[in-house]
Amino acid sequence: MSATQTLTPAMKLRRKAKVRRNFLYLALVAIALVAPFVAYPVFLMKVLCFALFACAFNLLLGYAGLLSFGHAAFLATGGYFTGIMLASYPGLTP
Repeated sequence: MSATQTLTPAMKLRRKAKVRRNFLYLALVAIALVAPFVAYPVFLMKVLCFALFACAFNLLLGYAGLLSFGHAAFLATGGYFTGIMLASYPGLTP
């Protein structure tokens, strides 16, 4: 039983979107693997911290629909405490 399937325009668009999304994922993985060898490690650490903060805020505000500044206060408290510790004990590194 051989049947040829013709692709409708909607199916072509879905297939093209899937290929694009897979290419984007592959590019992001490649960037993540190369970044530690190219970029400054402290900068990468800051980028990842803010990305984690953005993901948490998106989850809370975007999906749950709740506006909360608890995440921002927690991040600010951690930054303030780190600044105080670095000012008090200059030998420490973040």
